[in-house]
Amino acid sequence: MRRLTRLFVMLYRFAVASGLLLTSLFNIVPAALAEVKFSSVQSGTIEPSGGDFKVLESVVPGSINVNVPPDTSAQIQVLSPNLVSGASKDPGGTKRIGTLKFGSNNLSSDGSNNKATLPAGDTTLEVGLRVVRPVSFTPGTYNYAVNLSITIVQQ
Repeated sequence: MRRLTRLFVMLYRFAVASGLLLTSLFNIVPAALAEVKFSSVQSGTIEPSGGDFKVLESVVPGSINVNVPPDTSAQIQVLSPNLVSGASKDPGGTKRIGTLKFGSNNLSSDGSNNKATLPAGDTTLEVGLRVVRPVSFTPGTYNYAVNLSITIVQQ
């Protein structure tokens, strides 16, 4: 019973104080700033997955709206997330995977499918992450940022 209570307390701390997925830190070519517009950035929520507290993953994806004007070709790439702040640092061997979904595209920073062309007009991007540590997370608040890179090519 005591172990179950400790487990509940840890889950509660993670659920209440879990870090928000930060959909920020966009690496955008300066010329793109005048052409591609971003709006409605919403942070997501990450929580522990599994019973050993070695995995944090998105339960609510972050979202951001992007507008690509006509006659503009924009390619987006999802990069590996990074720890912004947390109760403990990511130890060596930690795997961080960023995900990006829009339309029929499902991109992941850990494979060859990490880049796609954005359609012209408005698109809502769903941004997620999964962090796997070789040791359990220390209870507390964790904030990760998923980096997106945009490349603009004039047509």
